[in-house]
Amino acid sequence: MSGGTAARKTAFFGFHHGQRRLKLPTFWTSQPSVWFELAEAQFHIRQITADTTKYYYGVSSLDQETAGHIIDFLQHPPTDDKYEGIKRLLTGTFGLSRRARAARLLHMDGLGDRKPSMLMNEMLALMDGHAPCLLFEQLFLEQLPDDIHLILADETFTDPRQLAARADVMWYSKQQETFINLTTVNRITRPTSARTDETKKTPTNYNDKWCYYHQRWGRDARKCRPPCTHPEHGTPSRR
Repeated sequence: MSGGTAARKTAFFGFHHGQRRLKLPTFWTSQPSVWFELAEAQFHIRQITADTTKYYYGVSSLDQETAGHIIDFLQHPPTDDKYEGIKRLLTGTFGLSRRARAARLLHMDGLGDRKPSMLMNEMLALMDGHAPCLLFEQLFLEQLPDDIHLILADETFTDPRQLAARADVMWYSKQQETFINLTTVNRITRPTSARTDETKKTPTNYNDKWCYYHQRWGRDARKCRPPCTHPEHGTPSRR
């Protein structure tokens, strides 16, 4: 085996005297920048610095559809800076542009079932490192329930994450209040239902001269114990 071939195999498999093979997750087309952050953390942990090694690890993480979008690059990679080249290409192909991120911020879908800090994380990611401003805070507040929005609008925060943490406290309190209200309603309505069920089990007609069975089940009684004056005394049940 030639020295060049051995070097390429070492670069692809990442084996360096007992080094464990790195298995990166399949490339995330929906979050390319996050994927590269995680990949580079693994490279750092394993002290992988060679450009070719990182490039082949990146290529091996692509599925068929994603690879098809950059087939020309894969077939004709640059001589140098392969990893940085494929990183720029994938991020540019699948990542959001500056205007797309701005449009996403302006048309957020509301809080949904998330807590406010989770929404804040998403919005900060769309800022792509730019410092949040007053307009950013207002866009965040508009996604919150009206009662929380109105209270926080009068407060001042130096850090957007402090704003999100304060919103979390109020959001949890609101969730707890809703739970208590539902529990109270259930406690009030449950006895009524129980009484209704018991009423259904009580015969509509009652005669103290009937036997126990006819007093309990009326004409549907399976047995009869004399003396009994029920009209169907001794008649087998028709059930």
